[in-house]
Amino acid sequence: MAQLTIRDLYDLLSQAPRRRDLEQDGIRLVYDGTAVHLSTADQPDTVIATARTCGHVTGAWDVTAYTASLASVMAWMRMLDGENLIDLAPASIIHVRAPAW
Repeated sequence: MAQLTIRDLYDLLSQAPRRRDLEQDGIRLVYDGTAVHLSTADQPDTVIATARTCGHVTGAWDVTAYTASLASVMAWMRMLDGENLIDLAPASIIHVRAPAW
């Protein structure tokens, strides 16, 4: 799992190329323990953007997602407070952490 602010994740995903600009549909997210790196499925070694993580640290992971699913996720994130932390992990739901009062 990687923790980062909703704003940082939104900014990262907004740099993903459009599906029609890709040879193979999909974006790749790679977490190395300190940052989440964005690349494409057809060029996985070319990093397009990076977002630093904060908070809880886990082991490294990577996941490939269809670009078609990004629009609805990004629309949902626009409704949230950008400073809240979000948990990002492969094969799970994105969890939003409520601010500590």
